[in-house]
Amino acid sequence: MLDKHLSHTLSDWMQQETEQPIILSSRIRLARNLENFVHPLMYDEQTALEVLEEVSAVLKPHYEEVRLSALDKNERQILVIKHLVSKELLAQDHGAVFLNEDESVSIMVNEEDHIRIQVLGPELSLDELYSKALAVDSLIDEKLTLSFDETLGYLTTCPTNIGTGLRASVMLHLPGLSIMNRMGRIAQAINRFGYTIRGIYGEGTQALGHVYQVSNQLTLGKTEEAIIEDLKQIVEQIITEEEGMRKRLKDYDYIETADRVYRSLGVLKYAQLITAEEASLRLSELKMGIDMGIVEPMPFRFNELMVAIQPPFLATLEEAIPVNEKRAKMLREHL
Repeated sequence: MLDKHLSHTLSDWMQQETEQPIILSSRIRLARNLENFVHPLMYDEQTALEVLEEVSAVLKPHYEEVRLSALDKNERQILVIKHLVSKELLAQDHGAVFLNEDESVSIMVNEEDHIRIQVLGPELSLDELYSKALAVDSLIDEKLTLSFDETLGYLTTCPTNIGTGLRASVMLHLPGLSIMNRMGRIAQAINRFGYTIRGIYGEGTQALGHVYQVSNQLTLGKTEEAIIEDLKQIVEQIITEEEGMRKRLKDYDYIETADRVYRSLGVLKYAQLITAEEASLRLSELKMGIDMGIVEPMPFRFNELMVAIQPPFLATLEEAIPVNEKRAKMLREHL
């Protein structure tokens, strides 16, 4: 099954007949640590291996174990691009991830915390994903003793995760708000309520293709259910504002918006060289044009192409050709 995880650009859970205009995916992540071991930032090699063996004994009967030490650099990057592991896990010599068949569940071991349970799903499905994450959490808790304080909650390496250890996030496609320069105002507004907007690959990354990740910052002092409910309300408000910006672009700036969309379509269909950054932008503007009815629907899977244009996937194609040329060729053939 490992070949499937590394060769398929789109996880099975993302295989939908139609893509949503704004919501791309949802995620629930739970941070957990084992009581009898120091946190990973204080590891020596032996401790890392002991933690991995204890967690593996619990998870291996249910999930496929992928140890990063068995992967080359490109294969590791593929897992990051598909959101199955974090960039931080790649820095760990004895890191591993446990995956289910459709890649909707990934459990990282020896990242910033001993265990990070991640469950992914389409649309705004946070409640369902939280239930799935709790099932994994219970499986681990039955066999291993987790680090927990009656007053503080789950104890984590980073103080911002102490409490529930929960990070809930939703991936959104927001070209209207980006084009109208409203993202800064949105970020300031939700920050006051303990939520934040990050780039496509989380903290410290840029918003490629107008794709943003909205998530909670605080995990202490609120229940998991309250964090999720508040995030859903914030996301619904952002969606309303994005829809308003798209309507304004179509009603009052139609020619400029159509020109932007058709220029992107032209670049994608005819460019001989294109960077990942430009390709992301052009794909985003084409998706916006299709969703707004400016361009006729066509065979076009935004989520899949946003993964396929990244260097790790292109590296396996015709090695003698420069990556920007490979990317342009792939996009021409697709469109």
